[in-house]
Amino acid sequence: MKIDSTLITLKEVEEKQFFFNIPIYQRLYVWEEEQIKTLIEDIETAFSEKKELFYLGGVLVVENETIENGKLYDLIDGQQRFTTLWMLSIVLGGALKPFIERIEKDKNRHRVTFAIRDDIYLFFKEYINSNKLKGATSHIVNALSLIHKYKEQFDREYDGKSLEIANFIHERVKLIFTEVPKQTDLNKLFEIINNRGVQLQHHEILKAQLLNKLPSADRLKYNHIWDACSYMESYVEKNIRDIAKLRIQDLFDNESAKLGIEKLSDPLILLNAITATQNDDFKPLSLSNILNSTETFELKSDSETGEYEADDIRSIITFPMLLQHTLRIFLAEKKENDIPKILNKELLNIFSNNFFNSNREPDEVKSFIELLWRVRYYFDKHIIKWVRQEDNESHLICKLEKYESRNNFYLRRRQPSSNEGEALLQSMLYHSQQITTHYWITPYLNYLIKHNGQNGYEYLKRIDNYLLCSTEQESLAVRTRKFLEDENYTTELNTSILKEHLGIAFPHYWFYKLEYILWEKMASSKDDRWKSFKMTAKNSVEHISPQTQKDTDTNIVSKDMLNNFGNLSLVSRSINSEYSNLPFNEKRQRFINNNRVKLDSLKMDLIYSNEEWSDTKATEHQNEMIRLINDYLGIKP
Repeated sequence: MKIDSTLITLKEVEEKQFFFNIPIYQRLYVWEEEQIKTLIEDIETAFSEKKELFYLGGVLVVENETIENGKLYDLIDGQQRFTTLWMLSIVLGGALKPFIERIEKDKNRHRVTFAIRDDIYLFFKEYINSNKLKGATSHIVNALSLIHKYKEQFDREYDGKSLEIANFIHERVKLIFTEVPKQTDLNKLFEIINNRGVQLQHHEILKAQLLNKLPSADRLKYNHIWDACSYMESYVEKNIRDIAKLRIQDLFDNESAKLGIEKLSDPLILLNAITATQNDDFKPLSLSNILNSTETFELKSDSETGEYEADDIRSIITFPMLLQHTLRIFLAEKKENDIPKILNKELLNIFSNNFFNSNREPDEVKSFIELLWRVRYYFDKHIIKWVRQEDNESHLICKLEKYESRNNFYLRRRQPSSNEGEALLQSMLYHSQQITTHYWITPYLNYLIKHNGQNGYEYLKRIDNYLLCSTEQESLAVRTRKFLEDENYTTELNTSILKEHLGIAFPHYWFYKLEYILWEKMASSKDDRWKSFKMTAKNSVEHISPQTQKDTDTNIVSKDMLNNFGNLSLVSRSINSEYSNLPFNEKRQRFINNNRVKLDSLKMDLIYSNEEWSDTKATEHQNEMIRLINDYLGIKP
């Protein structure tokens, strides 16, 4: 089978008149928010660093048919990334406009089409012309909404930045374009794709570099700890149980866990337990074993290690990011320079420049991996995960507990029975930050480790307030390092921005922050909808009294009040599109109808408790919200 691979830019795709079909046997677009964020932020980082070229992975195609002035390919592999690039083009426009579609006589030919999915074609046809988010799958709607959020963020930084990024994507982003012959046996090809060797990830290469510095007799047990920490889609205690055949329930009890002194959190106790489980068959691990292993670990039966129960989870950060949070704590402890920034794809360079730049002794490598265990353990104990609940995912912190059954002891992760402030605050931080790095995690984990997890919730409030409610202009990396050096670090808090006339330019953080404060201050006296309120992704600032007002609408505010915090709320792009320029009464009734079971916004629930809306009502609401925020922050009038 002859397979040709070339590097290609989107500009070259246009010049060659290539078009792409998503075959019916391929699943539709399913990328989640984190995958899209990572793609966009990697591109933006490459743009900011003025890289000449940015390699974005590959696509595998087979020719479908030759069309007039071009070729149509079936996208066999890489279609999620390629579809996201196409949607980026639709939203950013500029130099990417020719990549969206080709103007033809009968109907314009979209660069990407979906086999036998006329509904998706019609959605994109209307969306390209009018930006209406109706008729597509939730994944497509969410992706387009998130891309719009980034476009607005870029242009807030300076006018025209999104167009410059569009030009960068058009000319400098390169894909590995792999074409297989038209007569290819697709069944055999899919078998090859599904069984192909997976390329070593950067963190696996880093593991080999670190373990190379250890005596061979120590490599296996430190390798076990690393592997247990590396798999982020299940809890770390389950990982180490399956990898090392440990009875983890013997290292855990509920009372010690409440005090943060459970044996399972201590890497030295864990290392001893791993060594004790090895028998005469224990063999040192060579580097070739590490690099050539095809499986991270072998799952062991419950009869060997004891029963364990936990729901499926999805981490809010990747393992390379967790490694960089760990490195920042490690460097701060040694009073060495911090890394410049957390970058998912720069893991090896960051460690080369900040860890291996000193001639690390084996004991330092051991200390780092031991710290990694503590970081990951407290990460799972105190930081939210995406947890499946029926048909949805929610941000939850599921505590580990020990229970007795059939005269034996087992472990399980149990979902909380009610809303918890620590999880809601983290969910607020997760949704309000416009980057995937979550710098707040570093000082938070550092504090938890040093204080055995005690009073973490109160300290997280402190980090949030002094990190994100100040007028400091330094980067989040620089400011979080200050918390690592002095956990009691403070700065001047300032909420004057809440009195500015910013309209849609209002930072989304303040709306999310207010939602959390309203829940904390008022939920106990409200109905169950308030008590069970959840943060969700929102990316559009909505005017309560619309920007385009109808003459017949009496519930309006003046131009002086229109763009003030009191007349604004944060909503999803789909709700923003639905409400559009409807008068106050119609928006109010829609909100009431749509929020009978659960609330989308606490701020809007307060606003729509008013039967009328005016400058007076909007001002009263604004003043009360600012008073609540200032009271929470301890800012005196």
